Amino acid sequence: MADLVHFEVASIYGAHTQQGLVELTLNDHDKIQMDLPKAREIVGMLQGAIEAAISDELLWKFLTNKVGMKPEAAAVALLDFREIRQGTRKTVYPQ
Repeated sequence: MADLVHFEVASIYGAHTQQGLVELTLNDHDKIQMDLPKAREIVGMLQGAIEAAISDELLWKFLTNKVGMKPEAAAVALLDFREIRQGTRKTVYPQ
């Protein structure tokens, strides 16, 4: 799955802003430039999402392998846990 997405990160200097910026490139064509506070915010969002994904995977395996839940029931339980963990079943950072 990692082979499907090509992701690059670079530091650049913005001539117009006269500030250091971070540039993200996705699949060699979508470029996003951001200031440092936004880049730090994204790092925090990624770290939170990584930990949540680990939690989701562990919980899924526990519910299906140890408790014996069917995948459909485990999916509903996972949504319930997600809502408890983050306060919503939806995207945490919708921006």
